[in-house]
Amino acid sequence: MWDDDKAAGRPLPVSVLDAGCGVGVLGICAGRALAAENGDSHLFSQLWVRAQDRDELARAFTAFNAALNGVFPSALQAYTEPLLAGPGAPWDLILSNIPAKAGKPVLLDFISRAAALLSPGGRTALVIVNTLADLIRSRIIELGLALIRDETGKGHTVLVFGPRPDISPQKMAEEVETEGTGTAGFLRQWPAYFRDAGDFEIETCSYHIDAFQGVADFDTPSGAVQAAAKLVKRLGLRPAAGPILVHEPDQGHFPAWLLQHLGTGKPPQAITGLLVLSGRNILALEAARHNSFLALEGGMGGNDTRNCGAGESSARKTGAFGIILAPAVDLLMDREVLAAAAHGAYSFITLFPELVPQTDRLGAYWDGLAALLADGGVGVIALPSSGAERFDREKPKGFTRLGDFKRKGFRALAYRHSG
Repeated sequence: MWDDDKAAGRPLPVSVLDAGCGVGVLGICAGRALAAENGDSHLFSQLWVRAQDRDELARAFTAFNAALNGVFPSALQAYTEPLLAGPGAPWDLILSNIPAKAGKPVLLDFISRAAALLSPGGRTALVIVNTLADLIRSRIIELGLALIRDETGKGHTVLVFGPRPDISPQKMAEEVETEGTGTAGFLRQWPAYFRDAGDFEIETCSYHIDAFQGVADFDTPSGAVQAAAKLVKRLGLRPAAGPILVHEPDQGHFPAWLLQHLGTGKPPQAITGLLVLSGRNILALEAARHNSFLALEGGMGGNDTRNCGAGESSARKTGAFGIILAPAVDLLMDREVLAAAAHGAYSFITLFPELVPQTDRLGAYWDGLAALLADGGVGVIALPSSGAERFDREKPKGFTRLGDFKRKGFRALAYRHSG
């Protein structure tokens, strides 16, 4: 493609967006190749690559691999963010090996947004599985975009298309950059991520969830969430005074339930301090923030006042309450980020860790709890029963077990930190 550009006297790309970067292969290779084409062996006097992925671990690997290959932060920067978010438009080149699991609405929205974020001579190069190629090709044609290349391989198709003439990159970039707050902020800017909506109940406490594409637990709260909620209620834990941390909240079932549980208890408690939502998937954090605001604004989609008991919902009496998103792989690796988000230690931490095969990070979660919990603070962890048993066996000094609850293959444990 670039050989054709050079032969025709067209300028090579200077600004590159690697959307859904994974470990950074496309962005790093594009940067190095373009630098070589421009005759700059030291890489990028003008070239700038923005790599983005919804997964914080992918962002970390991309930054590491860029440095490993001599691509410095002045040339390539990696971010944890949704596809096509962030500043920098118009882009000369957008690259994406977009996963099919992103969902049809997100894929179709990607084509429209990407085309609108291109410079006048810019291009989007998209790699897609063959089973979805007809869908994406039809969308490109429907939007009236120039289909520059269409190459089909054994399992994947590469489609290269040009800019969208009916909307300026600056206007689209301004819309994308606007950070939503409150109930509908994110979905107002990114409506394609809305998947479904439903009302749920745990321990007689009702709450509403707007489910996001690309996030687990869209149709029901997980067994881990239900076990944690039951344990919190059984122990009478009422951590209304923050900071509170919920790690790996998925759609936000637990923080939404917790806010309703606190705000409608007897007596109801004003919710103060900070709620920090952390985890790898930025879409899950956005979903959890969105659904936490729903709980604060009335409990059931902001309209229905049903909650954990009779009477007016008190979850909306928030005092100095605020919600912060903190992308983090785990409590130990990102303890400095999480401590900075809370401006210190946490009074209450709830963890829903993913057990990754051939890895053992349970000890790291103990170290993270020790580093982040205030003296007298409480930590609750919920995970499959086999992992919970191993976690409990590794309990270090300075923690006292308060109780546990088992439910259908999951187990929640609570500990008080003294130390």
